[in-house]
Amino acid sequence: MFFFFLQNCFSLSRVLVLVLVLVRRLLVVVVVADRPESALSEHQREHQHTQHISFVVSAQKMRTKRIDQDTRRHFIRLCLLSEEDKDRRRKEENEETKCSSSNNYVSYGTAGFRCHHAALDLIAFRCGFIASCVAAFSRTNATNNNSNDAPPFTAAGICVTASHNEASDNGLKIVDGHGNVLGEAYEHACEMICNAKTEAQLENALDCFEEKLPFLETSREDAQKTAVVYFGRDTRESGERLVEKAKEGARALGGRSSGVAVKICDRGVVTTPMLHYFVYAHGKAVEAFYENNKQQEEKNDEDATERLLWEKIDAATQELAYFKRLAVGYLSLIEEDEEKKKKGKNVVEGLRANATTLPPLHIDCANGVGFVAFEKLMALFDVIRENSSSSENSRRSATPTPTTTTKEIALVLKNGPNDGPVNLNCGSDFVQKNQRAPETPSTRLSFVNQRCASVDGDCDRLVYFSIEEGEEEGKEGENSSKKQNFMLCDGDKLSILIAFFLIEQLFLAGLAHKISLGIAHTAYSNGAFTKFCEKNGVETVCAKTGVKNVHKAAEEHFDIGVYFESNGHGTALFSDEAVKVIEKELVDELTRMSVEQHLRKEEEKHIQSVILTTKLKALLTLKATIQTINPAIGDAISSVLLIEGILRKKGNMPFQEWHAMYRDLPTKQTKVKVRDRTVIECFDSERKCLKPEGLQQRIDEILLLDSCVKNNNRRAFVRPSGTEDIVRVYVEASDAETCEKISTKVEEAVIEFCN
Repeated sequence: MFFFFLQNCFSLSRVLVLVLVLVRRLLVVVVVADRPESALSEHQREHQHTQHISFVVSAQKMRTKRIDQDTRRHFIRLCLLSEEDKDRRRKEENEETKCSSSNNYVSYGTAGFRCHHAALDLIAFRCGFIASCVAAFSRTNATNNNSNDAPPFTAAGICVTASHNEASDNGLKIVDGHGNVLGEAYEHACEMICNAKTEAQLENALDCFEEKLPFLETSREDAQKTAVVYFGRDTRESGERLVEKAKEGARALGGRSSGVAVKICDRGVVTTPMLHYFVYAHGKAVEAFYENNKQQEEKNDEDATERLLWEKIDAATQELAYFKRLAVGYLSLIEEDEEKKKKGKNVVEGLRANATTLPPLHIDCANGVGFVAFEKLMALFDVIRENSSSSENSRRSATPTPTTTTKEIALVLKNGPNDGPVNLNCGSDFVQKNQRAPETPSTRLSFVNQRCASVDGDCDRLVYFSIEEGEEEGKEGENSSKKQNFMLCDGDKLSILIAFFLIEQLFLAGLAHKISLGIAHTAYSNGAFTKFCEKNGVETVCAKTGVKNVHKAAEEHFDIGVYFESNGHGTALFSDEAVKVIEKELVDELTRMSVEQHLRKEEEKHIQSVILTTKLKALLTLKATIQTINPAIGDAISSVLLIEGILRKKGNMPFQEWHAMYRDLPTKQTKVKVRDRTVIECFDSERKCLKPEGLQQRIDEILLLDSCVKNNNRRAFVRPSGTEDIVRVYVEASDAETCEKISTKVEEAVIEFCN
């Protein structure tokens, strides 16, 4: 009887455990579903924060906390002291800025937080702490599974920049251990941490954040972990102050009780893509080190091993390593073989007026950090040129023949940090949206009749443009007025050029059937672009607006995914599998060429050599392309080198020929102020409107107005802003007048249904 009673108790306890687990999961689902929108009032957010406390804290008690209690208390105390200091300073100074109100809720954007710099000190401190936690607990880039071998040196990063925003703004972008933007799963928890104002809210926010951190099968008795946090900033005056605040937050995690040592690596003034690359390179250096040393015995000196590892990491994460990778990749991409040099111009080059070389590229650097970075790149090219000339002279007594390094690239840099506030009347965002050249005093007329490009304030966006100027028809003499023709190659045309080039190389390399390639884009891509891709058999996929969404779509759908938003933010992604296939095929081809040359008869060698050489060239071109691209994220400097390399490989293709691949349809983009943007819900990658009911039907009816025949060139969609109570309207048609009419009617429909 007694044993029967124990058996029943045991069964009952198991049932209770299962019930508790189910309840916990339900509570977490409720919390996630109850996510507060930035459009809610402060009172509503406070109410939701209070609700979160009772649910999330009870659920979190059932799991071990990653951040120890002493560190939690220390961090919360510092946050509350900062809040008090902020309120006191505001009363003393009576400051008035766009985001200075203590009640203002700052939303998490595409890759972090962004607003007026005066409101970011507290957020910078908390983002620093978040980055340390990501580096310490995610282990995203550590490959050493045995904690006894060496401490896991994992990394994260923070770049202080507001990208294309005006100079008075600033922001913080958080980088994960792979060099990517911090995952979407963390966004809400980060938003809660950075907007919490009370101890209870901070506790709740930390619980939600820890819920997202992956569990590892390690114990508290493990050797102390080292979390490395990389910092960088653009040229804004507020950047240095915010970096120091973020460092303070990062150090708040370090301590004996936390089991974490925090190492700060400040890379100073760098572009956002460079900071991403440093974190990426850190992970690769650690991975390569453990891979090369995994056969070593445990008796090796741990201190010596650690020093050697840090030397590898430090060398891989310096500016020189970044610029060297891109420069060597570009020079390999444009390298000409000796046979081509002897033959001279090919047929295509002979038909082009500028076949000798590409004209200089005039780059608008948005008065920002891109100017500084491009200068360093050009300095490296100068060093490579000098070294190349020295080696040639030492090997030959006669004058050396020109090599690719003597005329590698011609750039004319304009609009640097000393020329005015960042992004003021310049930069890729200004050029792309206004369809005109930068209007800074020193460069207003210098872009006319030139080949031009423009980057944004942190150098992760790129567009090309050209302005042709000539006399008006029917007018002669000094009084004749000038007519300017502005031509833009935005993100869509960058995608087309890169994708078509890579498709050609895959075909020549015999890999078109092994490696899939396609283009990811958003609803803002011009209809002429999608029709051009369809006509030429290039696969495309449409994703929600936002570079992180397009990046994900390109990564998930293709082995080689090319993506650029219309604003010029993007890159080409090569999957690990695609890289392995290309490298294996290259090794096999080199081996095959060596064998074939010995076995074949003399008369067969020439034909076979042409076939093998063509394939080998294509494989080498693909390998060089991979090296030219920043593997972490879209990078304007990397994209300039890639585009310039492709244009050279295409026989120095003129800008006009590239621009004429297809003709963009006229478009119009407007914004409509509404009371509550959240009433609009979209689907089909934001190309269709689900709510409010009837709005999509009205838009469809508007597109059919005044149309006697079916017109496939008409398109319109609406989508809510991510941060403001406005609705964005996009209209596309075969002519500007129709665009204007449709846009007006769609705006009226939005006001009717949303207000």
